[in-house]
Amino acid sequence: MSSRKLDLYFYVAFLFLTFMSIGSSFVTISWIAVEDGSISVLGRIFLLSSVTGIVISIIGGILTDSWNRKIVVRLGLVTQITALAILLFGITQRHSLPPFLYIFSILNTASMAVKAGSIDGIFQSIICKEKRISMSVRVSIIRQLGLAIGMGGSGFLLEQTSASICVLLLLLVSIIRFFISEAFLKNLKQIKQSISPNALQLWKEGFEYAISDKKLYIAIFGVSLTFSVAQMTNVLIPGFVQNELSASSNVYGLLEMAWSIGGGSILLIAAFKSYPTSLNNFEALLLCLLGSTMIIFSFLRFIPALILLYAIMGGLFSITRARFDGKLLTFCSEDMIGRIRATTSVLTNLGGMIIYLIPTIFPITSISILYTTWGAIIVCAGLIIWVLKPTQ
Repeated sequence: MSSRKLDLYFYVAFLFLTFMSIGSSFVTISWIAVEDGSISVLGRIFLLSSVTGIVISIIGGILTDSWNRKIVVRLGLVTQITALAILLFGITQRHSLPPFLYIFSILNTASMAVKAGSIDGIFQSIICKEKRISMSVRVSIIRQLGLAIGMGGSGFLLEQTSASICVLLLLLVSIIRFFISEAFLKNLKQIKQSISPNALQLWKEGFEYAISDKKLYIAIFGVSLTFSVAQMTNVLIPGFVQNELSASSNVYGLLEMAWSIGGGSILLIAAFKSYPTSLNNFEALLLCLLGSTMIIFSFLRFIPALILLYAIMGGLFSITRARFDGKLLTFCSEDMIGRIRATTSVLTNLGGMIIYLIPTIFPITSISILYTTWGAIIVCAGLIIWVLKPTQ
């Protein structure tokens, strides 16, 4: 077996455990925050995560492109292990938990943000440029699977055991991830790093590079838009079920299950299907379909049809984001990936904050109106990208 292929297997295992941890952390922290604090504590946790993500992404992008990427990845993993150890200490010692939850939120988000660009650099070093889009779709299946197992498994463990057991297992998984990462980091080739010591100059170079390539800035925008709106859709669905449908939690559970099944199914189909090279506007078409589906979903009140549409939405969000992400990794040069991924993360966090602030700024009480609005925005984005006609 070739060294590159073996590195890919280790990378996939690392990615699976990473997203399993993300799913598990989301469920566990949300549960602890509400049980031992309040909804306001949970809100502050998400706000801290967004702000930390913006700040650390900027720093992480510079470190990735001007420092040793192996050290950056290790720094991120050690930070996450430290965050979990602090949280576990707070739980087992029965201290007031909110401060520990805030510390965990900051450190955990920082760990993911600082190493995001370096992880992308590893993907680029393992996968040749021609295969990155299709491989991005296949890797998204691993992400979906990891998230589903992490979220479902944590829900079961919280019911059967305790929060401390869940956090302890997360800590063990993070330690395992550290050792798995060493298996592919040892073969990571050194990228020619920027020699500029000026952080502002580095970011200026990254910005000029991004806006000089139509394909690249459309990919950055596509990843940010789909990720932000997908988060908003999932967060607001409980309110949609209660207020718009006057339904119970079993409908909410069916909708979330449909989203996961739809996402996984479409990714599986797309992962092993080839596309003609002349299909230059495929992502624009996906955005138009996604936005239209979201608008129709907001008006429907027939629950079986809503479940079907929500599954389609889950699939369209997954495949669209995976395609845009694959193009970003394809069109971005390896020595710029840190700053480009950081830019994407900053836009995603800013987009999420704007989305969540809209109901506060404007007197919008209907979730259906929000879904309709963002569906229309997505359709417009698809049409604009279609007009711009980015080439493969």
